[in-house]
Amino acid sequence: MSLPPLLSWQDIHARLPTIFPEGSANRDHSIWEISAKTMFVMIYAGAIEGTDLWIRPDQVTRMTTAQAEQTDDDARLAWAKDSIRPSKADVPGRWYAVNTRESIRDDTIRYALIVNGAVIERPGLATTSPAGRYALQGEFAALMAPDLDEATFIAKAAAWRAKHLNKGALARIAIVRKGAAGGGEYELVTFPNGETRRMSTGASADISKA
Repeated sequence: MSLPPLLSWQDIHARLPTIFPEGSANRDHSIWEISAKTMFVMIYAGAIEGTDLWIRPDQVTRMTTAQAEQTDDDARLAWAKDSIRPSKADVPGRWYAVNTRESIRDDTIRYALIVNGAVIERPGLATTSPAGRYALQGEFAALMAPDLDEATFIAKAAAWRAKHLNKGALARIAIVRKGAAGGGEYELVTFPNGETRRMSTGASADISKA
């Protein structure tokens, strides 16, 4: 099978703040380096919606810079097959320690990328299954095409947000952008009744959040 073209994790990292602007849910964990490397591994292994290929979080920990530089399809497919097998063997140069897989799964994948619609979870898979579980959402993966020029990428990112983020998320982004355009420092305050307002920073906002 033919795998999708690769964008380096550094370039993925550079695109994420545009896709998830200020005001996006769990933005910090959606745009940080771990998120970019997680997406890179998904693309590397071909784990894109519609391919029926999936990864496990521990595969992100087992990627290495040397492996990432092997970009032909045979090398990528062989790594995807080998790395998904449970193993306690040491991986020299691995990107992350073994015990970070839970953090990658929870902080990055479940509570950021899935919440924001960038990653999908394999349906019908038992919680205890060792099989791959996560893949990039198809239209989101298209935002990582290496041949996108800046203007096209920005337009496609905006279209993706409009289609896949919920109204509340889009409203938060719009409020933050409006505040930035108007000058001054503002923060979003959520009241006990669930209402959210943009308020200037300071004592009033602190009192409202109390």
